[in-house]
Amino acid sequence: MVNTVYFVRHATRDHTVKSDTAPLSGKGRQEAEDLVKWFEGKQVDTIYASPYARTLETVVPLARTTHINIQVVDGLRERVIGEWVDDFYTYAAKQWMNFDYRLPGGESLKQVQQRIIPSFQDILSQEKGQNIVISGHGTSLAVLFHTLTGGTFAYEQFKQMTMPDVYTYDVDTKVLKRTYFNS
Repeated sequence: MVNTVYFVRHATRDHTVKSDTAPLSGKGRQEAEDLVKWFEGKQVDTIYASPYARTLETVVPLARTTHINIQVVDGLRERVIGEWVDDFYTYAAKQWMNFDYRLPGGESLKQVQQRIIPSFQDILSQEKGQNIVISGHGTSLAVLFHTLTGGTFAYEQFKQMTMPDVYTYDVDTKVLKRTYFNS
């Protein structure tokens, strides 16, 4: 039975790569190393990640230190935008105001929700370890948090997320807390 889930939003991505699958920047790779120190003394039994490079690169140092293999879960991937958006926060606000809003070729937040919730439930149902790490993305994790908190985690909380960021979720009490963020 899982007790604690550490949701890790990936470290700083390489913003010169205008693609949903961008890797970490040099700064992001250092932040990933710094997360290992934050996890010292915390029991981690399993590590899951989205298939995107930046989420994997964020937890590779932790996996290496703990000798835990990273399990890739496709349903944890980020929302597909459809086309590059220069004014991201205007686009994101439209999506949060209307969970069905999407650009051509992109995903709505409702579609992300329909993918990430079953993926998270599947992880919880299979997991035998006590504490797990899930490395994901700002939007997809925020949509999951929105569901886990009954809607209290919304656009304003999403805008406060940083790269990297860690939220702790107690499975028994269903309490989500922000426990680490890059300031």
